[in-house]
Amino acid sequence: MEESGQDENCKERTLDDVNAILDFAKLKTDDLRTRVQCIYFSEHLDNERIKLLEMDSVILDSLTAQQQVVIRGDKDENAVLCTNDKTFEIKEAETSNSMLIMTQLEYGDELTPGEPQEIQMREVCSVLYKYYELRPCKPKVKKLKKLLEQNEFSGKECEEDEEHQGSKFTYTDLLDLVQASETELQVALKKLNACVIDGYWRVLNFDFMSQVLNHIIGLCDENDWYDSGIQLDECCQALGEIYPRSVVHHVVSSFSKPRTSTTVEDDSSHQNTDSLFVLNEDSICRFFAEVVLRQSGMFNLEEFLKVWQQCVPECMKTSLHQIEGMALINTDTTPQVICYFPVENLPEDIPERFNYLFKRRQKWTLAEITPYIKDVATEKTNVGALLMKYARASLQNGVKVFNSKKPVT
Repeated sequence: MEESGQDENCKERTLDDVNAILDFAKLKTDDLRTRVQCIYFSEHLDNERIKLLEMDSVILDSLTAQQQVVIRGDKDENAVLCTNDKTFEIKEAETSNSMLIMTQLEYGDELTPGEPQEIQMREVCSVLYKYYELRPCKPKVKKLKKLLEQNEFSGKECEEDEEHQGSKFTYTDLLDLVQASETELQVALKKLNACVIDGYWRVLNFDFMSQVLNHIIGLCDENDWYDSGIQLDECCQALGEIYPRSVVHHVVSSFSKPRTSTTVEDDSSHQNTDSLFVLNEDSICRFFAEVVLRQSGMFNLEEFLKVWQQCVPECMKTSLHQIEGMALINTDTTPQVICYFPVENLPEDIPERFNYLFKRRQKWTLAEITPYIKDVATEKTNVGALLMKYARASLQNGVKVFNSKKPVT
């Protein structure tokens, strides 16, 4: 292949010209092809119309399988590319080499070896020095929480209230607005405890959720469902005049685990299987801890533990591991105190996250900080790698602690 100038002579290259250049380059006959491609630059190069995107095997496999690949982002957001289950940030990169774009070009293994016998002209339509890199990243789901909180569900009777006239979103709406793949969006919706009501994805108002859950726990007390399991149909029917069935079903499934009860009828092998739900102790205890801490500010730790235990059903036992990532305990004060500090309210951006954490507390132990950074860790960058990059380790009273590498702003 030979590069030519942009004048008319480049289109009149002869075999004698080509052979002279090949002799000058001292190329052997074995290195030659019977068809020579001479390239020339278009008089009207279009360097803006074409964009180059570097992709890995994951994205290439998605395209090859004819799966959907989408670029998402508003005007004020950095664009991301999403496959069915992964999100990639798009970063512009530069190269010192010119990348020549042609509409047609044959490669060496497509040409017949031998002395040049034919000349074909190939036009360069674009010359590029920039391309886009794709790097795996966490989905940008912070926006999802803000969107759903615009119109929390507080019961059918409140839907006409002025404070409940905010926007409502279908699943398709959320896909268009949130920078996440479909799989990641579904995970985020589940994490936010969102549900579908009348075709729209909604989050339940916290106080309303508390009312529904307390009614369900009351039915468990009345019907002794703690051990036998919640009869979902009976529960929905009992609360049907107060709450929509979909809401009761959602709250039950959010705070319980399905259990299958199997009974054998007579002496035959025929079995009757009913779906039951058993309350999840950790989920229930965590929720009531939030009820206590949400509006409390600093709370005496010893008093909190007593109040918290009194809030949950008698058959359940509270434990501090149940509130990891939701509350901070200060053991350096007398008395020791606890405060509401949910990970969901922290910045998604990793440097901002660490700055926020070290602004809140100068030094953290590994056990303290892990719940607040593990959600931004990846397969390649785990919690240890994040701490190595953004924090400095030291010993304090024989315990390893971490403080910020950079000045906190």
